[in-house]
Amino acid sequence: MRSMRSTAALVAAAVVAGGLALASPASADPTPPGTFRQLVGVGSDTTQDVLNALAGDTVNGKSYAASAVKSADGAGIASYDAIEPGTGSTTSNIKTRTNGPSFQRPNGSGKGRLALSESLTGDKFPDSSGVGIQGQVDFARSSSGPSTSGTTFTYIPFARDAVGVAVKGSALDTLTVDQLHDIYSGTLTTVNGQTVHPKIPQSGSGTRKFFLSAIGLTDATLSPNIPTVQENQGDAALTEDGALVPFSVGSWIAQNNGVSPDFSKDAAAAGGHLAAVQLPGDTGATSPVTTVNGKLTPVDGYFENATFGRDVYNVVPSRAIDPTSIFFDEALYDVFVTSGSHSAVLASDSAEQVIADFGFMNESYNGSINPAKHAKLGGLEESGVDASMPAAPALRATAGDASLKLTWSAPAATGLPLTDYRVTLTGSDGAVVAVKDLPAGTLSYTFSGLANGSYTASVTAANLNGAGTPATWSGSVKYASTTKAVTATTEYGKTPKVTVTVAGSHGVAPTGKVTVKDGNTTLATGNLDGSGKVTLGLSNHLKVATHTLSVFYGGATKLNASSTTVSLKITKATPSVSTSAPTTVSHTSRAKVTVKVTATGTTPGGTVRIYEGARVIATGTLSGGKVTVTLPKLSRGKHTMHAFYTGSSTVNSKNGASFTIKSS
Repeated sequence: MRSMRSTAALVAAAVVAGGLALASPASADPTPPGTFRQLVGVGSDTTQDVLNALAGDTVNGKSYAASAVKSADGAGIASYDAIEPGTGSTTSNIKTRTNGPSFQRPNGSGKGRLALSESLTGDKFPDSSGVGIQGQVDFARSSSGPSTSGTTFTYIPFARDAVGVAVKGSALDTLTVDQLHDIYSGTLTTVNGQTVHPKIPQSGSGTRKFFLSAIGLTDATLSPNIPTVQENQGDAALTEDGALVPFSVGSWIAQNNGVSPDFSKDAAAAGGHLAAVQLPGDTGATSPVTTVNGKLTPVDGYFENATFGRDVYNVVPSRAIDPTSIFFDEALYDVFVTSGSHSAVLASDSAEQVIADFGFMNESYNGSINPAKHAKLGGLEESGVDASMPAAPALRATAGDASLKLTWSAPAATGLPLTDYRVTLTGSDGAVVAVKDLPAGTLSYTFSGLANGSYTASVTAANLNGAGTPATWSGSVKYASTTKAVTATTEYGKTPKVTVTVAGSHGVAPTGKVTVKDGNTTLATGNLDGSGKVTLGLSNHLKVATHTLSVFYGGATKLNASSTTVSLKITKATPSVSTSAPTTVSHTSRAKVTVKVTATGTTPGGTVRIYEGARVIATGTLSGGKVTVTLPKLSRGKHTMHAFYTGSSTVNSKNGASFTIKSS
């Protein structure tokens, strides 16, 4: 990773060089006052300004009316600030519908998600002393992921942010994750001779939650002596040398570039800056920002880092963006969701230009609702609600010939009976291929006539509280293949061969690799030819026996794998026995006979016997397939003899030709 180091002087100089005029805060609830729009959002301080701009309101004195995002039917966004514009109050009320109640302004990601939860349940916000807000909120701005499990909400990513550490004092120019952990746990009080004064954003802040997780802490392990400040307000936090506070890098950029309302430029002018951080696995420190043409811009390596980079989300009810649901909200879907051929209005070129202007990085997954592509799923974020829903069914999937059969068993009983199952099949791009609702007594379903490709299938059980945890399967659906193999009985020492033929269904010509195994031992591999065949030569030293070989076809882009078994009989090799002996010998001498035994592909070993008639007169042991045997003294006269090779575990026995020695 390319590291970028900065100091307080460098960052302060960048602010000055950029000509960033200090301005009084000027936030933007929907303008003018009394404006109501269809899609109401509340929550995160981090993303409020960019959502205000995308709503078409005035932010920091600039009108973004021309950038307003709207659904196909003209529905627009109403984005309410985390704190009251102008006053900075965190306890003021908002009203989001013409005839709706007035309720406390949700301050931060957690409060925004709570308000969205209680907008669904009809419970009181922010607690039992508040008011019922059913139907008053449509989405929540969130700079962190879900705090509870479930599928009630979909966290839709729309940009990439990072969490940096705003500091005052050159002693804190560079920090490590370990140092941050120890500072915020209370065990490290001095860095480079400077006493540190850590601050932490308010409870419920997404930046607070993300930062603590990144440095290995939780609210429970955070030092209780650390004061709380409103998130992303450097002027209030960086008041003394040694001060430090986690800060949205996007917000720091936007404030110091004069795009967002200013809560930090006084601190920056006094030496406040974002510390360079030594990222895990890196050798140097990386600054979150750099300066281009006098403006602060994100450093890609920091934003994309898995520890301090983060997605920021718009959180919506999952049922509201499900086109098959009776709760489907087409306007919400139009604005926020990218799926299949449908692109979120928030992912348009003009919207992404606004996102970039506010210090965030645009990503290709803007609008994704696929958990495999940065989206997240979460449950209601309030306590005391009977949110008991079914567990995931036990799902089994069998990919067949252009088909996928799902079978499952019912989850354990809950307080409410099952009402139905939803079976969903999505393609590799996240687009829904098919959805099927089934009565509670049905425990299987088959998708047929499928195209080749990767799929994700899910089965979700529901009761009156809603859909439970889905059981999912991901894999490929292909066409069927059939593998056949033939062999011939082969002598030991000769190369046995297996001829494999693979056929594909739907007229698909098979390609790819075939593997032959004997038990767990791989004997041969090879690629099919254009006709779907391959002949594989095996080892010529397979054990003499009948082998049951497993033949595997690994499949191809359009074909499933398949296999078969075939028997291969290996017999003992047939030897040749040759003898070299003198024709005459003195009866007082002992003749020497050389016997050579050969066989194809192997060198025979074992015993050789010399027979005269039926009587063994001498023996020898082969070495390298050859032995010289010394005979006993022969009586005068002619002696007719032959050599006999007794054989071995791999070579048959065999008699050699008769030979005659005359003894005189």
